[in-house]
Amino acid sequence: DADPSNACVDYTIALDGVDLISFHALPENTGVNSIFAGIIDYDPGVLGEGYSANYYNDMWVGALMSIEPTDGYWVVIDNDDVDLAVVGIPTDPGTVFSLHQHTNLISYPFSGHAPIEETIPLEAQSSLIGIIGEGASAMFTEDGWVGGLLELSGTEGYWFITNDAVSFSYNQPIESA
Repeated sequence: DADPSNACVDYTIALDGVDLISFHALPENTGVNSIFAGIIDYDPGVLGEGYSANYYNDMWVGALMSIEPTDGYWVVIDNDDVDLAVVGIPTDPGTVFSLHQHTNLISYPFSGHAPIEETIPLEAQSSLIGIIGEGASAMFTEDGWVGGLLELSGTEGYWFITNDAVSFSYNQPIESA
C-alpha cells in the first residue's frame, strides 16, 4: 500500500499585496524561482527570517534561494488579488521545530487549522511569550492564551516569540468526521 501522506496535494495561497505565509506541502524543487514562478509578473519580494530575495531584471537576487517547510515568509507583490498555486508533498507531521530565544518566523505544517492550545504541545507552550500572525496575535499568560489569534493555519506564517530555546513537533489537528 502507498503511504497517503506522501501523495502530492495542490493548493493556493491568496495574496493581497503583503502577506505572511507558509507552506504545508512543497515540491521537490524548493527554489524561489520554482515556487514563485507563477507570480513573477507582480514583482515579488520574499522575506524570511534574516534572508530575502527579490525578482529584479528577470532574475531572483538575494540570499534567500530556497523555501523551507518549517519557515514563514513575508511575500510582497504589486497586486492585491493573486493566487499562488503550489503542488507538493505534505510536510512530515513529526517535523521538529527548533526555536531560538526571542523571535522565530515559522510555519504551521498542516493543511487545515487548529486552536493554538491544542496544536502546540503543553510542555512547549511555557517557553512561548506570544505569537504574531498577519493582523492578529496571541499572548501566553498564566490564564492561557489571550488575543485575537485563536488558530494556526497551514498557509499562514507566524512569529513565535520565546523566552527560551525550545524544540517541539506540533500536535496534528483532529480531522472532523
